[in-house]
Amino acid sequence: MEQISRDERISSIENKLNSLIQRLSTLERRLSILERSPGTLKTPTPPPKPTSPQPTKINHNYLNRAIRTARRDYERKYR
Repeated sequence: MEQISRDERISSIENKLNSLIQRLSTLERRLSILERSPGTLKTPTPPPKPTSPQPTKINHNYLNRAIRTARRDYERKYR
């Protein structure tokens, strides 16, 4: 019985983290649109090319790795 409640808790936490990852992607996309928008709806001008390579999106591999590590540590501690 206790094992079932732990598994439910783990999957609940995973579901919340996955929804946050999806929400983060949506917010990043909306933010990039707002940053490119000049404030008027005239013909869009292309954004200036950066002189040095800059990261444009957050890589979710770090977040996914952190989730897996947290789950593994939780399972080791409580199983």
